[in-house]
Order: sequence, then structure tokens, then C-alpha cells
Amino acid sequence: MDCPICREPLIVAERQSIELDVCPWCHGLWFDVGELELLAGKLGRSLELGETAFEPTATEEKARRCPRCDRAMDKVLVGVSGRLMLDRCAAHGFWFDHGELGALMRQLTPTPGSHPDAALAFMGEVIEAPAATAGAQPSTERRAGEVER
Repeated sequence: MDCPICREPLIVAERQSIELDVCPWCHGLWFDVGELELLAGKLGRSLELGETAFEPTATEEKARRCPRCDRAMDKVLVGVSGRLMLDRCAAHGFWFDHGELGALMRQLTPTPGSHPDAALAFMGEVIEAPAATAGAQPSTERRAGEVER
């Protein structure tokens, strides 16, 4: 599959049994139908994506092509507050530009018994840099294999 923005091949990254199709150039993410709900569940978030969850929207932004069928995707608004505009192929899935998935997940209510901090750490590790907390000091620790830049 090719990225709908860069038209370069997407790479498949797997973490905790979740498969993400990622563009190494623009850092966008493709989710096949059902994968977004699976990720939300793993992150301890409640996400219902029935047909009423999407609000079609008009925009000047050029339509993007579905990486599965190459048809123009619809622009839809999704989310509770700070609605996000996503690209959606009703038959195949969703395209998230860099940072949009984290923004959506932060809007969702954690399910009872979940660990929101662990979920956000997972998001930062896999998808985007974690948001800085007010007054937090940058960490000087590095994970195994990480190099200082």
C-alpha cells in the first residue's frame, strides 16, 4: 500500500499485537476497518465508530486516495471536542495525518480499570512524542538502543 500523501510505500509496524501501517516520510497512519477500535480497546479507551460518529464536511483540501482501492476518500469530522477532520474510505478504513491519532485518543474517556498514563506512554512511544507536562523537566535517561542527537 502507498501513502495517500507521499505516494511512498507504507511500512507495517506491530506493537502489542496491533498492526499499524505507517508512512516513514510524513508519519501518517492507515487503519483498516476495525483496527482503530482494537487500538482504542488496547489503550483502555471507549470508541464507538458507527455511521453516526462521522460528520461529512466540505473543505478546500484536495481529496486523498484510499491506499486499498485508490478511490477518493471522504473528509469527515470525528471526535468529541476539537473535532478532527479525517480521510475515510467507508469500505476500507481511515487515514490519520501525523498527530491526529493522539489528539483523538486524548479526547476519549478511559474505560474503568484502565491506566491512562500507560496508554499515553504507548501513544508517545509508537506514534508521536509525548506532550510535555507543565513544569516537567526533560529526562536525561535513554532507552536501550537510543542515541543522543
